[in-house]
Amino acid sequence: MLGGSGSGKSTLIKLILGLLRPDAGTILVDGEDITLCDEQELTEIRKKIGMVFQEGALFDSLSVYDNVAYRLTEEGIDEDEIEHEVIRMLRFVDLEDAIDKMPIELSGGMRRRVGIARALVGSPSIVLFDEPTAGLDPPTARTICELAIKLRDLEGVSSIFVTHEMNNLKYLTSEYAIVDSEGEVFFEEEGDKLCLINTKVMMIKQGDIIFDGTDEELKLSSDPYIHRFIRGR
Repeated sequence: MLGGSGSGKSTLIKLILGLLRPDAGTILVDGEDITLCDEQELTEIRKKIGMVFQEGALFDSLSVYDNVAYRLTEEGIDEDEIEHEVIRMLRFVDLEDAIDKMPIELSGGMRRRVGIARALVGSPSIVLFDEPTAGLDPPTARTICELAIKLRDLEGVSSIFVTHEMNNLKYLTSEYAIVDSEGEVFFEEEGDKLCLINTKVMMIKQGDIIFDGTDEELKLSSDPYIHRFIRGR
């Protein structure tokens, strides 16, 4: 999901989470109409959704372990099960060695990855990324994109990735993850024989959807706003 500041990207995220009520229309989450759900019903819906905030939004007073375990602890899950799940998620984001660290000891990129691990606890079928690479250097931003690609290609998780950075769009729409015979994950470019049809682009301007299609179609658009956005102007 692309768009400049104030275009409505965060509003859409809040609508999906049920934090805002729509003035009109219908909201379907995993095929279920949540438009008129009460708070208790929304709580059940939200169990299907993982949320990755822009700055990671970690609890500074809790360790990495406790941050990732937070949802499961609140639900009263058995501690052995919690430990297994936390280690599994930290291994997925390649931060198992940071399990006992405090957020203040982590770099910005590490905080975002812990945020992703926390969002994945409970195996949600949908993950919402709200500007997860904002303020990060290019290599770290790419790492975040690679995690989103791994979720899509190896875990079968649907994501909405909110961004205004064109490099993120390039990674997410032109690369895919594969696992070799030794279990190592590699990222390949789609090439001429493969099209990532399961990744679409939406652009929003002042609350209106002005584009919905593939990245190739986006580049061919004649809309002047889209042209300026792509060029970073």
